[in-house]
Formats: sequence, structure tokens, C-alpha cells
Amino acid sequence: MTRLAVSAPGKAFLIGEYAVLAGATALVTAVGRRAVAADCDDPDRPPASPLTEAAYAHVRQFLSESAGTKAPGPLTSVDTGSFAAGARKLGLGSSAAAVAAVVGFHLAEAGHDPEDPAVRAVALRLAQAAHAQVQGGGSGADVACAVLGGTIAFTRGEAPVPVAHPAWLHVGFFDAGAPADTASFVQQVRAAGERDPAAYAAATAQLRRAAELFRSGYDSPDAAIGLTAIRDAVALHNDGLRALQRMSDAPIVTANITAIVDQAARMGLAAKPSGAGGGDLVVVFASRQADLDLLAERLQREHGLCAIGRLPVAAPGLRRDERPPLSSRMSGFFRLGVDGRRDAVASATRIARDRFAALDPGSLDLGSADNLIENVIGTLELPLAVATNFRINGRDFLVPMAVEEASVVAAASNAAKMIRAGGGFYARSDPPWMIAQVQLTAPKGSQSAELAVAAVHAARADLLALADSAHPRLVARGGGARDLLVRVLAPDMLVVDVVVDCQDAMGANLLNTIAEVLAPRLSDMTGWTAGLRILSNLADRRRAHVTCRVPPGALAGRGFSGAAAAAGIASASRFAELDPYRAATHNKGVMNGVDAVALATGQDWRAIEAGAHAYAGLTGAYRPLATWRVDADGWLSGAISLPAAVGVVGGATKVHPAARLALEILGPSSGAELGQVMAAVGLASNLAALRALATEGIQRGHMSLHARSVALGAGAQGAEVDLLVHRLVESAEIKHDRAVLLLHELRSETR
Repeated sequence: MTRLAVSAPGKAFLIGEYAVLAGATALVTAVGRRAVAADCDDPDRPPASPLTEAAYAHVRQFLSESAGTKAPGPLTSVDTGSFAAGARKLGLGSSAAAVAAVVGFHLAEAGHDPEDPAVRAVALRLAQAAHAQVQGGGSGADVACAVLGGTIAFTRGEAPVPVAHPAWLHVGFFDAGAPADTASFVQQVRAAGERDPAAYAAATAQLRRAAELFRSGYDSPDAAIGLTAIRDAVALHNDGLRALQRMSDAPIVTANITAIVDQAARMGLAAKPSGAGGGDLVVVFASRQADLDLLAERLQREHGLCAIGRLPVAAPGLRRDERPPLSSRMSGFFRLGVDGRRDAVASATRIARDRFAALDPGSLDLGSADNLIENVIGTLELPLAVATNFRINGRDFLVPMAVEEASVVAAASNAAKMIRAGGGFYARSDPPWMIAQVQLTAPKGSQSAELAVAAVHAARADLLALADSAHPRLVARGGGARDLLVRVLAPDMLVVDVVVDCQDAMGANLLNTIAEVLAPRLSDMTGWTAGLRILSNLADRRRAHVTCRVPPGALAGRGFSGAAAAAGIASASRFAELDPYRAATHNKGVMNGVDAVALATGQDWRAIEAGAHAYAGLTGAYRPLATWRVDADGWLSGAISLPAAVGVVGGATKVHPAARLALEILGPSSGAELGQVMAAVGLASNLAALRALATEGIQRGHMSLHARSVALGAGAQGAEVDLLVHRLVESAEIKHDRAVLLLHELRSETR
């Protein structure tokens, strides 16, 4: 059980990462990836590192010298999994965040508040000393940001100065696809400076000027003036980096970084490496989130480069976490019984135990049900379970699933354990963009389709503004209309697709409203008749993308090796890629997991099903949603992309008590993260099915679970269930009539 958790944020340099080493001032912001130090019982507890041991030594010495302070407990563990992108860490300051979290944890353990400014001052001194002891060199800006949070102006040898992040400035981060060795780059640059001091001085002077110009734009209250200054500063900074690269031969500005920088410049944005460069992280500045989303779409489509989600900046510094990270590894969870499982989930999530009454039979009363739909005569209940072992982007999840089919939850949990052995799932999401559609048909004597299309394109800006006027609160939250497309379906039929950022809502109602608002204007300007006005459930612009790697040893079983299992799974995947008849069953296995999470969390599972299968057939041939390959090292790699039109606000998530609690157990930070969880469960469910099919056969895996359902259907109760299941499996005839006969024999023997 977790008793205390303290977390610290990562960092990103906005400007000045090389100039700060020469005495200039850098701007550094805390980002929404956190290292968490926690006192917990976790079978995957990360081992101590030289950095965390040094941090512990410094804080222990401080506490031993403080009058009236109790000695710290043993060195806590630190989870930095959220800093990973697949198998590698992103350059977001995970080491500094880990040191800060350890110091903050043991100070909190001794009764100090890690959010108190005086305590943070002590934590900063201790964390910087520990970090310098082990890492050496560096500016210390990353440690300062991890302790203090927010955005800081940092000059070596001086106290960090908090800086207000401008409300108009939106910051995005992109993965340039390769790790960077910061220490190596800095050493190369310094060595080059010793060889050619004049050239080094000229380059660093340029970087210093860039930092000063950037700061003037950052401090401007005017978005247009501020962004212009930032664009100029970033261009100057990038030229300075190229000068350092020419001097030192350090690959600071890679081809991928150049692609991001150039595409951003073409869109009127500003982009630069954040940190040492070398292909790891690129930061982009814009005055609208929509521009960052459009850039992300183009970079993904044209270069295969991905945005790192919507990563918050100016994040809080050291703090206690109300809901510490949990471990989804719960050995023997299935043996606990319903009450025991509720106790375990309540303990892990810190949800009050009495809240689980929302999952009791009848928790959806008839009055509430009668208000949800029409013609109500009762309720239909499904089992609601929790899948274990899921680790996604370095974070553990207990995943609620509602399903009537035996083996789905157990199979997903077992496959997640296999995937966990390879580091867990890595997930990312498209922006939460959905499409509202307006159908236009041509009456007799109307203008041609080409002229109608031209009329719509000419009014594009006005139409987008009209769409935004339908939902001002959505716009205030950062969402709204993003694009408008016109497609000719036939000489007498057009469709206008309005792309809308729905934020954390599924978006059906707001999309339908936008279509209704636009339809009259579109009809007036084209002379065509407006027909259907409704959303599209083919959410191909709002996908969750999940990958994983599984070591062959995790796939091995009785009678087959891991290598044989991996080869069989890859072959089964190829079968589905070549044959739509197999692909349909393959995808049914994926949706076993996806739909179960959707039902549990109150999502529109019918829309998710429709979108998934339409997406599977989008190329003109019905294809598998999940695919598997054996890599050169023998590991099994899986991938899935799935339309994820889901939300954590509105709909049944607010009305149905069980759905509300299920979402609370899962704890997604956004609709995008909920979609990632669904896709991960779908990928795990698919792995479980393919492994069974490719090795022992699906029937053997299902047999005992199916026998349990048959035993219950025959009337077995209590201890009779397990006894009857055993006899049914032994008989190899798992049928209702056989179960009734065996149950009669069992009861006769008991009497």
C-alpha cells in the first residue's frame, strides 16, 4: 500500500541551453512528465541508482544535523517511466527530476512540506549538490526547474528567477527520433572552443543575443509582436547551433530536426532543438494550439515524425501527489473474491471503500434508467472486472472491463504481463479532431459542383468562425473548428466536412450542433439543398497509436518455446493481413478488449465499433487493426492504430454511477489517454488470442472458463461450481445437458 508520494517535473529548455554555459541567461520550463518517489510495495520497484543514492545521502545528512528531526527511512524508489518513448528516455530531465523527487520525499517524510518555499530552497541546494556530485558539469538549470516548477530564468551562479508564462504562447514538443548524449556534445563543443576561441566566442555571442531577443518576445503581452520576436530569436539561435556544429563536428542539428524546423517556418511558427540537440527533442512555439496540431499532422504524414502529445509547460514543482502511481501487478488478484478485490483496488487507487457500492446490483435504479432511455422495463447487468498488469507510457493502470464473455479479462491481463516484460506499451494520440458533415444536393438548374465547391472555399474563414460561434465554451477551452473540406461525391452531391477539436469530450452533440448551424449558410451560398447534418463516426483523425515489444521468453509455454510462439503469432498476423475473412475474426479479438473498456467507462461503444471497422476497410480492403512482427533480435513487436472517439466529460460518464467509478479507478488524465488505454487493451487481447491459436489452440484456453459458464447455467452453486467444472473438462463434453447430468450425480454423491 502506498503511504506517501512526492513528485517532481521534468524540464525543457525554451532558449539558452548552450549560452547558459557561457554565462548567459536561459529560459527553462517545467513540463508535465513527473518523476515520482513513493513508499510502496511494488514488485517492479526500480533499483536505486548512483544519483538517487547521492540524493538520499545528502538529505539524510541534512536531517541528521537538524534539531528535532527524525531520521529518514530507507531510500525510496523513484518511477521515471513517464519520461520514456518506447525503449528510450526523452530529453526531458528525468535524472534531475528523480534527484529532486528523492530529496522532496525524504523531506516530506520528516514532516516538511515540499511546496513550502523555504523547504524548496533547502531541496534545491541538496538536489543540486547530489546531481553535481554524480553527473558533474552541466548548468544545474534542470534541477532548479524540477524543484521550483513553473518557468525560470536561470543564470549560473545566481538564484533562479520565476517568469510568468504568457497566456498567448502555446508550446509543442516533437520527437526527432534519436537519443542525444548531452555530456558528449558539450565536451565536443568545449574542446572545439579551446581549439578556436574566436569562433567559439562568436557563436556563443550569437546564442546570447538570441536568448535576449527571445526573452523580449516572451515578455511581450502582444501575441503578434511576441511571436515575431521569438521567430527571429529562434532563427538566430539555430544559426548559432549550426556554427557550433561546424566547429565541433557534434551532430547537433540533425536531418529530422531540420525537417521540423523548416516545416514550422513554412507555417509561420518557430522551432528549435530543446537541450543539446542531436535528434532527441524539438520545441515549437505558436500563438494557437491549432497551428501546433496542424504541424503535427503534416510532420507525421510527410516525415513520420511525432508530436509528444499535448505536454503542459510551467508545470508545478515539488509536491505531494494525492493519487500516487499504483502497481497493476497484483499477484493472486483473481483468488481474492469480490470483497477482497474491492479492498485491493480501493487501497491501490485511494478511492473510499464505500464508493464501490456503486457497482452493486441495482446501483442503476429504475428511475435513473427510465431517464436514460425510452420505454424502460428494467436493467440489464454485466459483470464489471478489473484487468491487471497494464503499464502504458511508464504508468500503471488498473483497467475496468465490462463483458459477458469468459476469458476476455484473464487473457488481456495475462498478455499485458507478457508485454510488461518488454517494458510495457508505448502510446501516443492524434489531436482530438472529429468531423461534422453537411450533405448538399443539387436541385434542378443549380450551379455546377465545381462552382459550389469554389463558393464554399471562398467563404472558408467565415464558415470556420460561424462553427466556433456555436460553441464558445469549447473555444475558450482551446478547442473549436480546425479545418473545412469539400468533397464531390457525385455530380449532384457534395459533402462539407468540418474538422473540430473536441478536447476531452467524445463530441457527438457539439458536432451535430455545428453541422446544424452551418447548413443554412452553405445552402444560401451554393444554391444547393442541405440534407443530412451529422457527425462522422469514422474518427480517422483522432486515433490512438500503441506499440509494444515482447521478449520471446515471456511467450513460452508448456510444450512450445518463445521463439516458436513469436513466429506463430507473426504468421497469424500475416494471415489476417492477406485474408479479410481472417481479418474480421482477428479484429473481433481486438474489439473484445476495446468494447469491454468502453462499456465499463460509459463510452459509445457502437460508435467505436463502427469507426474501427470502417477504418480497417479504409484502404478498400478490410485489414487487421493490430499487426505483429518478429524483429531481428527475436523479440515480437506489435502495433495498433485505432480511431478513439472517447471522452472523459459528459454523457454516461456523468450519469451512470458505475461508469463514473470505473473512470475513477482507471484515472485517465484526458480523453486521449483513455483512448490509448483502450487501444492497449485491444492489442493485448489480440496477442492473447493469437498466442493461443498459434500454440495450443484457442479451445483449450477457453475450455475451463467456458465450463464455468455452463456449470452456472446448469444450476451449480458455491463449492459445486469448481467440482462440476473439473468433471466437465475431464469429460471433454462441455454442454448443458452433460452438465445437468454430472451435477445430478455430484449431488447424489454428496447426499
